[in-house]
Amino acid sequence: MRCYYLLPQIVMKLKGLSNRLYNITFHTHTVSGIVISFALYVIFFAGAFTLFKEEFYQWENPQARKPITEKIDYDELLATIKKNKPSFDLSEDITIRIPSKEEPRVQIYGHEIVPKGKPEIHYAATYFPITKTFSEEEKTTIGETLYRLHFFDQIPFIGRYLSGFVALFFAFAVVTGVMIHWRNIFSKFNGFSIKGTWKQIWTNSHTVFGLLGLPFQFMYAITGAYYMLSLLVLLPVVIVFYNGDQEKALKAIVAERAMDTNENSPLATKNQKITNILDNLKKSRPDVELHYVQIKNYNRVDGMMAAAVENSKTFAGDGSATFSLKDGKMVANYLPGSKTYAQSVLYGITRLHYATFGGLILKAIYFLLALFTGFVIISGILLWKEARNKKTYTDKQKRFHHQVTKTYLAICFGLFPAVAILFSAELSVPDSVKHVFWVRTAFFVSWLIFTIAGLFSKNEAKATQLYLFLGGLFSIIVPLINGFVTGDWIWVSLAKNSFYVAGTDLFWLIIGVLSLFLTLLMNKDNEKTNSKKEILKVKKQHISLEKM
Repeated sequence: MRCYYLLPQIVMKLKGLSNRLYNITFHTHTVSGIVISFALYVIFFAGAFTLFKEEFYQWENPQARKPITEKIDYDELLATIKKNKPSFDLSEDITIRIPSKEEPRVQIYGHEIVPKGKPEIHYAATYFPITKTFSEEEKTTIGETLYRLHFFDQIPFIGRYLSGFVALFFAFAVVTGVMIHWRNIFSKFNGFSIKGTWKQIWTNSHTVFGLLGLPFQFMYAITGAYYMLSLLVLLPVVIVFYNGDQEKALKAIVAERAMDTNENSPLATKNQKITNILDNLKKSRPDVELHYVQIKNYNRVDGMMAAAVENSKTFAGDGSATFSLKDGKMVANYLPGSKTYAQSVLYGITRLHYATFGGLILKAIYFLLALFTGFVIISGILLWKEARNKKTYTDKQKRFHHQVTKTYLAICFGLFPAVAILFSAELSVPDSVKHVFWVRTAFFVSWLIFTIAGLFSKNEAKATQLYLFLGGLFSIIVPLINGFVTGDWIWVSLAKNSFYVAGTDLFWLIIGVLSLFLTLLMNKDNEKTNSKKEILKVKKQHISLEKM
């Protein structure tokens, strides 16, 4: 308790930035923040839903709402694919995603046989164990669309790099923000109030809530930049420690890269079955769950397989192991407890970024912190606008600042009802070859329409009220669509123990009711404000008449 009183005194005694350095830092923080603000909001908002990508799967796929009861033979699956698709290349890289409780499906990725010199042709298929059917088409897209949106993968060529640089500038904005406010952190907290001018309100909100979420925001800035700009991040390490040999560096860290094979090796007749190898791994390590498998030269004597595992209950609970298909022996051990420091760091970044080590509770905390960061971004945009509402700026400049603010808010807030429409479209659009195309079209077109609608709002308050109403309305429609289309109303899902389905419906129902309630409160506040303005107007008219 004593530290709480001593810490502010220690901080105040430390020397702060000089006036010149403070002004430089303040302006660079402002510029870097406002430039990336709307893009950063999209990353965090879409990323918040991406955390529950696996949990949403059963809601997206009504046929997956039953548990898997039969054991899956992966060798038989590959043989079936080869029979149905003779061009499927068993000697090329094959990835098999193991089904989980959340996603009861098997995903197989590989290549087709092509003549030498021709570009490679990728192959993808999904096996549904419950219905025992294969599909080469994407069936659903909620989780995948939002996952790709959170690193701008829909933008060709530069999307991923763009998101990486946004994350990098976000890290810069976080650091400069701390440099600006570190001396008055405690006075900001103690003096926080929602009274005063709008500039004071947004300044306090941006500072206090930004510092509260500081560790989370900085972690995401660093890990996000690492993922999207990994080539630039790892380049110095590869040059210094591995003499520029990138493949050698990856082999030392990633188990899949340690699989050395020869494309000209003879065909095999007595290779071990991958299903048996996986069963033995599971028996020897019952504390982990299989995640995915990568195979090279499956049908050749030097065939190799890398199995990735994870334990969602511990931070260092994931890893991988490489096996020889000839005899089933382990040739590389990167399993939990056997990893080197470098390997642990790489796996740790992944778990830290996607919150895969603390179950649903941790994901819920990450989700709330992501939305919390969204509020910090919005308050920063409004603070930027209010700080420029001065006599030193011309009317033309003020109109420009107002228009920029409206545009940013329209892009950010329009994403809320659009995501709700994405969920509704998933179940309401008929299952066809172009199902995914039409669902994604409904999402992006609605987002565009909502963004344009926000540009016609009179002010920020009207825009917020509009988006809260639209978001609340379309949020309530989500569980209704699920009930009418599938018959799995919330109470029915709970009775069937389909907790992920019921949880998704409950989430949207609560968000919808809360948004409409906030819309109603804002409407009442507007009515009170308008009535006060009318009273003041009448009083002024009365005073002017008396003077006459």
